[in-house]
Parts: sequence; C-alpha cells; structure tokens
Amino acid sequence: MNVIILPSARERDARTNLTAFIDKARQSGAFGPVVFQEAVWEAVALRTKKRVTAGKVSEGLHFLTNGGGKGAGAPVPFPEPFGAFVKAVVRMRETWTPTAIENHRVLIRACRYLLPELEQFGYDPTYLIADHFDAAARRALEQLSPLTAYGTGKALAHVATIVSQYNLARVRIDWSNTIRRPHSQDRVSDEAVATRTKRLPTQAALDALPTIANLVAEDRDILRMRAIELLVCGGWRINELLNLPLDCEVEEATLKHGRPSENDDGSPGVRYGIRYKAEKGFSWTIKWIPTGMVDVARRAVADITRITQPVRDDALWMLDNPDSINIPELHRDPERLIKTKEFEAITGLKSQFFGDRSVPIFKTGGPRGEVAAKAGDIIKALLRESPIAQGEYPAHKYLFLIRENGMHAQRGALPGTVRHLTDAMISNFIVGSAGVRNVFERFGMFESDGSPIRVTSHQFRHWLNTLAQEGGMSQELIARWSGRKDMAQNAAYDHMTGRQLAEQVRAMADSGRVHGHLIQVGEGLPPADRKDFLATQLATAHVTDLGLCSHDWGLAPCPVHGDCASCGEHLIDKGNELQKQAAIDLLADVEGLIAVSVVEAEDGTYGANRWLDAHVRQRNDLKAVLAVHEDQSIPDGTLVHLGQQAAEPVERTSGR
Repeated sequence: MNVIILPSARERDARTNLTAFIDKARQSGAFGPVVFQEAVWEAVALRTKKRVTAGKVSEGLHFLTNGGGKGAGAPVPFPEPFGAFVKAVVRMRETWTPTAIENHRVLIRACRYLLPELEQFGYDPTYLIADHFDAAARRALEQLSPLTAYGTGKALAHVATIVSQYNLARVRIDWSNTIRRPHSQDRVSDEAVATRTKRLPTQAALDALPTIANLVAEDRDILRMRAIELLVCGGWRINELLNLPLDCEVEEATLKHGRPSENDDGSPGVRYGIRYKAEKGFSWTIKWIPTGMVDVARRAVADITRITQPVRDDALWMLDNPDSINIPELHRDPERLIKTKEFEAITGLKSQFFGDRSVPIFKTGGPRGEVAAKAGDIIKALLRESPIAQGEYPAHKYLFLIRENGMHAQRGALPGTVRHLTDAMISNFIVGSAGVRNVFERFGMFESDGSPIRVTSHQFRHWLNTLAQEGGMSQELIARWSGRKDMAQNAAYDHMTGRQLAEQVRAMADSGRVHGHLIQVGEGLPPADRKDFLATQLATAHVTDLGLCSHDWGLAPCPVHGDCASCGEHLIDKGNELQKQAAIDLLADVEGLIAVSVVEAEDGTYGANRWLDAHVRQRNDLKAVLAVHEDQSIPDGTLVHLGQQAAEPVERTSGR
C-alpha cells in the first residue's frame, strides 16, 4: 500500500504566497525596465549615495553568490527559487520605500550569508526558520568587520520581517538583529588617541592649504580649492557638498533681545548659511556659517558659480535639446562636414578625437589628405560618454558642474558636455593617484619630515567636530583662510581652541597682562607653586558674550547656569567693544526686570523678594564688568579677573 503525504495547509499557503509575491515583484515598475530573470540588473534607474568616479551610476545589482566584484571569479547566479525570492524582496522594497543602491546591495549581501542554510532544502525559501537567520548572522560576524556585520544583521532582520508579514515560510519567523552595534567609550588610551589622530588633517596640511587657496590660478584648481574651503567652513560630508543646489545661499536677519540687531556701522545684522540636503535620514536644512568664516564661504560660492555657469547654461539648453549639444557650428546643420582644422578651432580639441571616439570620417580630397566628419556624428561622440547625470532636480540647478575631462591634467575638456564634480576628483586634488601629483606636491609642500602631505575630504569634518568640542577655531587660521593680513579684521573672537586659549591666557599672566583676584592669589604663593597654580586654574578657556570663561567643563557643568558676570571663573577682556556692548544690552534688560520685580515685591507677590534680590545682584555684577571697560588705567587687551564679586552685599534701589 502506497502512502501519499499531502502538504500541510501552511506549506501550501507558503508556496502560493511566495509565487504571488514574486509575480507581484515582476509586475512592479521599480528600477525601470529590468529583465527580472537576469542575474545582473543594470542600474539605469537607481540612485546612488555618492557622485561616483566616472560620473555615471554604478554598475547595478548583482544577484550572484560571489558578489560579482573584482577577483570574485566567474559569476554564479543565486540558485532558484532563492534567486527569484531575493529579487522580489529587493524590488518590492524599492516599490514601498525607494532607497539608494548601496542599501539594496547590503540586503543582497545578507542573503548570501543566508543561502547555505537552504542548500539541503533545494534553496527553497519557504523552509526558512529563525535558526537559519541566527546562523547567517554568526557567519557574517565571523567574516566581516563589526560595523559591517551589524549592518548585515539589520538587513537580515528586514528579510525576516518580509517573510513573516507575507507568510512566505512554513512557520512564523520572529527574528531581530542579534549582532550588537559596535560602540567604544575609549577616548584616552594610546590606541584611541592614535585612531583619532589619523582622522584629523596634519598641521602641515592645515598650514599649506590657506597658502594654496590664494595661489591656485587655473579654474579647475580654483573650483576644487573652493570646495575644500567650504568643507572647512561647514564640515559637510563630501556628497552633501557636491550635491549643493545653485541657490544654496541663505541670509536671515539676526535678533538681539527680540529685536533686529545692527552692526557697528549701523547696517542690519544678518547671518549667512548654506542650504543643503543632509544625509543619514535627514532632509533639507541650513548650515549657518560661523561669522569669522562667512567671507570665505561667500567667496567660495561666488567663484564656484562663476566657473560652472557656462556648463550650467549648456545643461539648461540641453533640456530642450536632449539629443544635441550647445555648439552652434555643430547643431545648426548635423549633415555638414567639419574638417579637422575647423573642428580644432570650434572645440579646442585635436583631430585625434575622431579616432579615439570612433567618429566616421570622410576624405576631403585635399592636397594633404585632410579628413572631415559630419557635425551630427561629432555631436553623438561628444554626448556618448557624457550624459547629463540624473539627480533630484535638473542638472542646471546644481552648483558643482564641470565639462567631461574638465579636471583631467592632460586631456582637454569636451565643450558642451555636462557632468557632476565627483568625490574622486576632490580626492585626486588633495590625495593624488597613480601618476597624478596632489596639489601639495605641485606647490612643493610636504610634512615636516619630508613625507608627502595627504588629507581626505572627511578629515575636515572630524577636525571641525573636534574644534567645536574644544572651543573653536584659531584667529590666525581664520584670517589666513579669508586672505586677510590682519587677524583683528576677523569679526568674531571665539575661534581658538580651549587649550590654545588657556595657554594664551597663562602667557598673558606671565607678561603681566592679567589683573585681578586670580593674580593676587597666585602672587601670595611661593614662586615655585605659581606656575602650577595657574595651570590648574586656567586649564582651559572659551569665549563668552562678556569675556573669557576658565571653567573646566570636563570636570563639572556650569555651576551658575551661564550667569557669567557673577562667576568667579570669568575674566573680562578690557576694551573688547562687542563684549562691552553685550554687557550694556544685558544691563538694560536687567533694569527692566528690576522695575517689574519692585512692583511685584511692593504688592506682596510671593517669591518676588528673591526675584528682586537676584536681579539687583546681577545688575551690580554687570556694573562691575562695565567699570572695568571704563577704567582708563587698565590698558585695552588686558584680562581682568573680578573673583568672588557675587558674594558682596546686594545694593538695593528700592525697599521690599
């Protein structure tokens, strides 16, 4: 007697659901007209996170067991029905929530680690269980770096969710990423310091770039140099920068105490920012540029706009003429024969272009055997490898546009063509490549030990974040980046690192340019202890609206909640007009609050007495600050430490 085992209802449903899921993916329009059964999908309609080296969209999606990369050997497609399942997951993911091609590749890589678990089941995804995802995660953790493995685990969890949501397996799968996100709290070990140092540009690079910024003369160098300057101004990720729109500049009136502010010359106060689309899940936002770097950013945007405007004009023209190029001598009559000399005069290219781009040629019968080509064939050759790259908006609305070969050291730029500036072109400029010297080598600048200077675009982001945490950027560097000879021309005084500023204050104390309570206490100590005392009291410093704060934030938060005028760790920069005006404005506000609090105190409002005491004390402290600025016996530029003035008796102007 033969026993026939029929599939369970769950098994029948899983197979039916998988077939329906794959059929739905076949009918989806995501990725454009791809051939579903092919193992490689050309990325004709895929977005990428990066402006890639060749200015084209990268090579597509590979549904292969070996990834299809260099050195991977002969391509081996995913076995069926697993291959169709992975393709369906990827295509439906793009249908539901369009994302970048790199994210789809991570999911495909995750499925490669899942594949061996299904070998004994004929690669049928309906046999998937949670144990298979556990095994795939372990395999990824063994073979990949911790951070890459974590991303792979997230992709595996996404696949498991889809399998359960659409009942594609015989059993329900409740699986979440078992790979922990790598995270280190180490900030002080030698290894941590070495790692952090590698992420920062060297001092030689920082010293060289401001000089190079004012030496570059060719447009292709100026364009990339201005891109570097913007990185220094704003610390963008390189792709955020290269995707800036043309209309990126933003100006906005500044407010002071709720009213529009004015500059020293009476002009309206404004702040300057650059609009951009942030990566990593953020959208459009504005990065406000620090005051001292506004001139640098303005010059950079102006130069970039000027250099790229002809390319932008051609990109706009090509929107209405997509199969042509904006060279009138060529597009007016595509059938006209263009001789080599005329071609060289029109385009600035050598006639060798005909052979390099396989342009059909005709002999003219001239005495020198001169040849010619049809204008239409020349246009096709110019357009063949340089289409207008696709993006969120038309090409002419991007800031960074170039000609094909526009950044090449030997080849001539192809007229009428439109391309995006890429991260690789920036890298070639500051890092170099095989046979290409970087900009430091071209200007004869090296590290102190004679080794080549190397700096990556992302190091500026790390550098600015480090500076922000430490307290700011040095005045000297700002002046040099701005092309200024005098640091005093910098509009702000808050761009030196905390350690550097503290060192400067200690040096001023040694030279007698710091007065007040702190110095009096130090002078009362034995000479051998004075240096250590100052090093302890002035370990760090940062600029405030009213002067300099010496509080070490690494030890404790602000003990007076920003009440700088009353703080015993605050120093007054005598003669600093901006800080003096800030004290005057704050005093006016406090006087208004005192008037209100006096009325409330006289009416017997509960707590008004303490409110009045606090504001009167703050008024006394602000008057003490202004008294320093008005004291003609103290030279401008002297730092004055008022000490524990907040402990003095409160002077009232009215009773309770």
